[in-house]
Amino acid sequence: MTHSVFDVTNGPGKDELLRAVTNDDGLLTTIFDTPAGAVEARIVRIEERGDDGVDFTLWGQLASSSLSGAYFTASYSCQSRTGRLALKDARTT
Repeated sequence: MTHSVFDVTNGPGKDELLRAVTNDDGLLTTIFDTPAGAVEARIVRIEERGDDGVDFTLWGQLASSSLSGAYFTASYSCQSRTGRLALKDARTT
């Protein structure tokens, strides 16, 4: 069940996303700016949408703020560095 949806107003470039998702120890995070403030996230899976190489669906878990531990699914464009994070409670998988 989705609990919150945040607009991403500025986020990482494609190279940073790929580094975060391929990091084996899970400690490398990335930052997404939202109207509610910046959030730090671990990216665990990434899937390209379309053929242009800039639009992705992301899955991960927040690593900072009062929402730390919450799982998310995101629709994100590396070209515009914008998107939407749909958060789920940390107890939900």
